[in-house]
Parts: sequence; C-alpha cells; structure tokens
Amino acid sequence: MKASVFLNLVYLLIPAVSVAALLPTKTILQKTVDNAGSGAYSIEQDVQFTNGDETLSVKEVWLIENEKNMRLSVSGGKDLNNSFKLQFVYSGGQKFSLSNGSKKNEKIPEDFLERFFNFRSPEAFFNQLIMSSIIPAGSPLNRTPIKSNGNFTYEPEPWTRFSRTGGAVTYAFGSATPPEQEANNPGIWIEQDLFVIRKVRLKSQVEMSANNYNQFAKGLYYPRQRTIRWGNNTVTIRLISVSPRANVPANLFQATSLDISPKVDGITSLPAKDAITEFYTRFR
Repeated sequence: MKASVFLNLVYLLIPAVSVAALLPTKTILQKTVDNAGSGAYSIEQDVQFTNGDETLSVKEVWLIENEKNMRLSVSGGKDLNNSFKLQFVYSGGQKFSLSNGSKKNEKIPEDFLERFFNFRSPEAFFNQLIMSSIIPAGSPLNRTPIKSNGNFTYEPEPWTRFSRTGGAVTYAFGSATPPEQEANNPGIWIEQDLFVIRKVRLKSQVEMSANNYNQFAKGLYYPRQRTIRWGNNTVTIRLISVSPRANVPANLFQATSLDISPKVDGITSLPAKDAITEFYTRFR
C-alpha cells in the first residue's frame, strides 16, 4: 500500500476534534436571562453568619419581579425570636426602609448582589457588567459579524474567555488577574452548559459563589446554596423555597407599602453583630 493511501486511511479513522468557540456576549447573556424565569417569585432563604464556633441564622423572604423591583423582609431565627427585623423595598434605583417611623431612601448599594440572578434582559445585564467594571465602558453588545469565504464570524471579545469554577467549565467575563497583582480583577463566571451564574467578584473584592441549581416554575433556575466572602467574613445562604406569584400589586414595590420598622436589639451583644450590620448595609 502506498504511503499516501495509508496516511489517508489513518486520517479517516482518527475522530475529528472540535474546538469549542466562545459565543458572543449577547448570546451568553440572553441564555442566562432566559433562566431567570418570568413574572414574580417569592423566595425564602436561610442566611447563616459564622463567627468562630457560633453560627447565627436569619430568615429572608424576597418578593422579586425583576432586577429593578424587589422587596425583602428579614426576621431572626430561633435564637433571635422577635428581636431582629428588617424590611426593604428596592425600586427605581433606590433602597427604601423605615427609620423612626419615617420613610428613608438611599441609593441601592454598589455591592447589591441579588440583582445578578434576576436580570430579564441581556441589555440590562450587560449595562450592569459595565457599571461593575467587568466589561470596559463603551463596549458594544450588538456586534456586526464579519463575512469571510462565505462564512460569518465574530471577532473575539477581549473580555470573555473560558475558565473553570467549582468543577464546571464557564464563560468568564472580565480580565484575568495577573500573578503579580495583589487585588483580583472583578468578573463573573457563567456555566457553559446550563448558563447559570457560578461566581461573581466585585471591585470591592467581595466574592459570591453559587451552586446546586434547581429548576423551578416558569423557567427559573436558582441556586440551592450560595457563599459570600468579604474580608474575614463568610456568609452561607441556603434556599428554603421558591414560589411563583401571580397578580402582585404594584404598590408592594413602593415605599408606601413598608410596614416594619427595623429592630436590631437582638444582635447588639453578639460577636456576629458587625458582620450582620455590614451585610445588610452593603449587600442588601
């Protein structure tokens, strides 16, 4: 058998190796927001603060319409009984609460993490990634494909790469941190197969990881467990339940609906006081 014929047979027997290409940013974000469900949801979760050998739990009940309209009620666990209560409404870029019987409003914190799981449009998600310094300002979401040899392709986007997080292959957004750099660059990691968020790192060096996703009603994929780390603090969030809500009155996302004044005397003497206070100031 001639050498050329033999080589051709060998090539035919070798399985083709396909190299995965990075999807355009808009495609990745669209598939991710498709997994954020539709309509409003009531979400209950247990938030655990660990300080040495002590673990303190509080219960959160969220009412979420999208990344713009949310409502949160917080109550103490069995150790706090009725001695710890908080309530917030998030709307129009503002965070509303009651203070001494009067309505208080402030800008939603820069480190507000909950919004990342609730974007319903790729455009809003993309704008947040720019605001979080994950994607450079002025970057386009909608790109024009390049035609070459009859095929349409997209130029690689410098802010996207393949990475691995928690054992899963992910699309990583943001610049990789150079080894010599002390502070980590901000970024977000979206699982390649499921298109769900696995990790977020903010400019402030806060990191949140999300695992054990389940599918719920109306196309919602939500993590059963999250971990938030900042400084020497670690907070674990465990999902209790997710329920779709129909015909939610619009006024529930308005400051006029607030009916619980803050009550924090239950944590005054606890070692975890500072971590709890900072958590609900910075991340909620």
